Amino acid sequence: MLLTVIHDRNGNILSAVAHPQGTPPSGPQIKPGQYVADIDVPEIAADLEPPAVFERMARVVEGHRVELKAGKALLARKAGTTGA
Repeated sequence: MLLTVIHDRNGNILSAVAHPQGTPPSGPQIKPGQYVADIDVPEIAADLEPPAVFERMARVVEGHRVELKAGKALLARKAGTTGA
């Protein structure tokens, strides 16, 4: 599944929405000084029940930040965190 994230210039994730590839996210709104990125997150599978999707998405958001490499947004683990 894709994770559409809104982040600040430092890569801190402010909000996120999980959705299947090829479908639009359900309305994340960006404000001035915020950025949006779509990141493929294999740990969040389309066949999961909604509570499992939310739980995995929360773990990803809590333990990661957005990092740009060669113009592509990637998730980078925050210092001092473990797991997905």
